[in-house]
Amino acid sequence: MPGSSGPEAPLRDRSFQSTPLTEAIQLSYGWPGFEGRSLRISVTIPRPELASSERAFGFSVAELREFLIEAEARIRRERGLTAAEIARRVVASERASGWCDVGEDPENRFNFVLRSESAGRPGRAAEIDGIIRASRRAWETSQKKIAARLEEEMWRFLKARGMVITPHGIAVDYRELVRENRARLASLAAEFKKSCGPNKKKLLEAVLSFVQSIPSRPRPPVEEDKYTAGMAVPLRVLADDSGDCDSKAVLFAALWTSLCRHRTILITVREHMLVGVADPFASGSTLELDSIRYVLLEVNCGGSLLPGEVTAHSLDSIARGQLKYRIVS
Repeated sequence: MPGSSGPEAPLRDRSFQSTPLTEAIQLSYGWPGFEGRSLRISVTIPRPELASSERAFGFSVAELREFLIEAEARIRRERGLTAAEIARRVVASERASGWCDVGEDPENRFNFVLRSESAGRPGRAAEIDGIIRASRRAWETSQKKIAARLEEEMWRFLKARGMVITPHGIAVDYRELVRENRARLASLAAEFKKSCGPNKKKLLEAVLSFVQSIPSRPRPPVEEDKYTAGMAVPLRVLADDSGDCDSKAVLFAALWTSLCRHRTILITVREHMLVGVADPFASGSTLELDSIRYVLLEVNCGGSLLPGEVTAHSLDSIARGQLKYRIVS
């Protein structure tokens, strides 16, 4: 998601070290917390886990095309709507079964083959042309019969890859992505618990300042032929030490909800995303939705803002009602 024209300069007194190991990556972070004290966290990311999280998100155009071809072929077989079956019904309705035979096309599952030993007889060529035209019309009509089922199949395909169909196209399924990545952040959550103890206010501020300190870097919607809508999964944000606003928002939400049961929402405003947490002990700017009050958190603000401190851009968009939100926990 847009929100930064390029990589940010790192915060002063912030450090990051990545140590590659054979089967893992050792990451060490140091950053200034809200209370002025320096915070440090180290975490090891297994390479197979990083690879697995990236495989589970996004898709290539070729992968989607192949899936839809296979799905349509399967649906047509189940419903008796293959090209050959449609053509056979046309042949039967034209009373041409005695001299015209329909077969499968071995090179194209969405085509059929007509065979006739009497094709050279007067009038047969015109009849064959008529059968072909009628079969094509019946095929086009059949598209409507399978459209809803094919859309369901595509919806399942996208959901399994962290995506969803919206009125504006294919987008990130943020709720699913947050839930899928909580377990992958268990070791990082344990480090924060060890560092901050059970104090929820202290935990929230530590996690927020940590995510804020990660440099912002936009990503293209397609990388290495894979569509990701510009989103990086949480482990990739950690490993690369960079991410844009929605990538960092998902990282925050997955990490925070693995630490605390407070309801969490992702809020989209104009070309930007922030987070809302149903937090009884925080103050400052809040948003009330369905009788639940959420404190607003800027995870990608180019600096350091406490819970409830929000940029003018976000406040203006929210005041105008120019926002969407998704409950992710």
